[in-house]
Amino acid sequence: MRTIQIINCKWYNATFWYALYLTKILNEHGHESILVTIPNSLGIQKLEELGIDYTELPLNSFSPADIYASYRGFSKLCREFKPDIVNCHRGEAFYLFSFLKKVYGYKLIRTRGDQRKPSENFINKFLHNSVADAIITTNSDMSEYFHKNLHVPENKIHTILGGVDTKKFFPQKENQNAFKIRYGFKEDDVLLGIIGRLDAIKGFHETILAFHKAAGQSESACRNLHLLVAGLNCDFTIDDLKDFCKEHGISQEHIHFYSYLADMNAFMNMLDVGVVASLGSETIARVAFELIACHTPIIGSRIGVMPDILENEYLFNAGQISEMTGLFIKCLNKGYRERLLRSCLNNFYGKNTETSLYGWSLEDFYQKTIQVYSQLFKPV
Repeated sequence: MRTIQIINCKWYNATFWYALYLTKILNEHGHESILVTIPNSLGIQKLEELGIDYTELPLNSFSPADIYASYRGFSKLCREFKPDIVNCHRGEAFYLFSFLKKVYGYKLIRTRGDQRKPSENFINKFLHNSVADAIITTNSDMSEYFHKNLHVPENKIHTILGGVDTKKFFPQKENQNAFKIRYGFKEDDVLLGIIGRLDAIKGFHETILAFHKAAGQSESACRNLHLLVAGLNCDFTIDDLKDFCKEHGISQEHIHFYSYLADMNAFMNMLDVGVVASLGSETIARVAFELIACHTPIIGSRIGVMPDILENEYLFNAGQISEMTGLFIKCLNKGYRERLLRSCLNNFYGKNTETSLYGWSLEDFYQKTIQVYSQLFKPV
């Protein structure tokens, strides 16, 4: 089977990650696959690191010259590569490839890994029902939206959460205390951690406020509780977060900031609990999966895929400081953390059945995706 994965995204975000690793594992299983992205995408560096074949087209430009260049470029790719499946991971390109589907005879899949819901207009209903051969979503909430709001039949919608490279993210809990000491903590310190791009939608500010409130409510109980904040510059910087603490009178004695981590796997294994505090993202939740792959339990907001991977008692409403505070204090209890970890691992290692959302290794990701592709592609 030959596939083209379309991810016309500027950032190396979760949707790019999803498309990139899908291309990688399809190639590894003998299904020749190419990724198409836009010029100067920040994901290109990662593609080159992994040796993934890619093509650049100006898919996000509305200038007549660039639209024509995209049309010419993709037409040439179709004639030479002859794809069996074209999988669009973003909506902007979906329209072009819907138009070209009849010309080149490929099966068209729309993968929805963006948190924005598609508009309920006639064009979207027509394209998703009558042109796309299958819809793949990355969480059950989006699947339900396609069925109820765009009236796509349930048998055409497939929920596939993604997968973690378990060669890069794996448990090293036997070294957890050594990692804590390496980073300057004590063995009995309880470490909460939030990791992600420094973007307001990721809930960094709310996490800091909730941690500060937790420490103030139970000063003696929280003396060994620490918050670790790690992220690469995006909408703001680590220094901006430090200034935020100063402006709000928040002590940084138990809040620790990291802008670069040489060993992310060690850092994730060092944590006692990960915090996924997004206000409106996490349709894919890459970091959440990576943390659980390291056997670090997580708590999170009721956003995107998080209700699919966490029981309700371990979730909080997005941006609700008081709810976050309560869960932070609960994390001090070892028994609570152990129950939380069991719950996370039960989902992570879930049975790889056709209907199950769970099982998040790259092999699970491949198997669930190839089931959908195989239903559409019938070799001659």
